[in-house]
Amino acid sequence: MPPTRSLEIESVARRALQAYAGDFESLRNLMSSDPNLRVLGFDRDEWWKGSAVFGVRETQRSEQPEFHVRMTEVEGFEDGEFGWATAFSTIITPDAETELRTSMVLRIEAGVWRVIQWHNSCPVPNQQVFGVEITTSLNDLVTSILRDGDQMPGTRATEGTMTLVFTDIVDSTAMAEDVGDAQWAELIVRHEKMIRSITTSHGGTVVKFLGDGSMLAFESARAAVRAAVELQQAFADAPLSVRIGIHTGEVQRTGDDLFGLTVNKAARVAAAGGADEVLISSTTRDLIGSMEGLEIGAVRTVALKGLSDTHQIVPIHWERPVPENGIPRSPTLPAATTLGGGRIDR
Repeated sequence: MPPTRSLEIESVARRALQAYAGDFESLRNLMSSDPNLRVLGFDRDEWWKGSAVFGVRETQRSEQPEFHVRMTEVEGFEDGEFGWATAFSTIITPDAETELRTSMVLRIEAGVWRVIQWHNSCPVPNQQVFGVEITTSLNDLVTSILRDGDQMPGTRATEGTMTLVFTDIVDSTAMAEDVGDAQWAELIVRHEKMIRSITTSHGGTVVKFLGDGSMLAFESARAAVRAAVELQQAFADAPLSVRIGIHTGEVQRTGDDLFGLTVNKAARVAAAGGADEVLISSTTRDLIGSMEGLEIGAVRTVALKGLSDTHQIVPIHWERPVPENGIPRSPTLPAATTLGGGRIDR
């Protein structure tokens, strides 16, 4: 079985980070008692083994100014008796705020998840470490690939023509703040399960999940469009809005990932969409022709970030499912939603 998202591990990671600020009784309960426990801090000498971490931390706490930890994002996963978590947070002291990145490895001990390895780090510019600027963000990567797309390594084998679908939750940051960490994590898990289920049912493949979005691949352009419409219908009554972009072309593979100009354009088509929209490129439009039960909108001519010239994209109009009471579902946030078999109350 592949690793799965773990709300329990995410909860442990949050509690451990909060306890790190001074609640050492809770910290001991969340950490492994194994002498192979390792904790690495961002100071060069903070490399602690076993129970030594607790004595040093208690001493440090008496030497430090008062501080607390503000959580930004936590992701946790489990695979059998082991799991891992990554967390982004901010250490807040009376005089400063410092970004903190944390990774944890956990295992089940006496029936509960406990941290066996912990690493804190503070980000520093690559210029400071390597003396040069290097690619760090997705936008930088896309720009780089667009610039050097005709010089891709020979180890990447051409996969032929595929239709790629990008999904993206609109205003995900505001939504996460609105519903809270626990409900947001649960919503994302169900969101991903629904994407995987619908994609597979139309003969597609989930290439990867991108936090609040996904990249999907289909051999059939028609299947990709039908899957996109079904996804929008499935999310029509959810407390979120999704935009979807589709483009068809040649792709290249490295391992389980896909690369190339087709990937970049599909992502840009998605970014050009609004809430609840399905947009397709003119290439995909030519391939699907007319499809029964599908209404294709008027052509839009747009500029796509990072791509030269203008591009033609076309919206696919889809109908919202009407529930048994006959009242159309609203595109605005409802008080609750059912997604993938479960109800989430806001």
